[in-house]
Amino acid sequence: MLAQAGKAFDPILDVYMAAVYTGRHEQTLREAVRQRELACCRTGSRGHMRFRLSHLNAWLARQEQRASRSAGGAA
Repeated sequence: MLAQAGKAFDPILDVYMAAVYTGRHEQTLREAVRQRELACCRTGSRGHMRFRLSHLNAWLARQEQRASRSAGGAA
């Protein structure tokens, strides 16, 4: 059905799984959200963070670009 609608599946992860996926600490992800570097959805009455996999991948790519620029482009 999703293929018929022309939309790709984009998994949503909680903050723990997002931390495992990115290799970053949960608090690092929360801080990135606070600084508006990373988008998240809030669910439930307590506002639990949920992250789209595509947003995490884009954020990681930006992190890598910043790191390579600050290192002078050396790999």
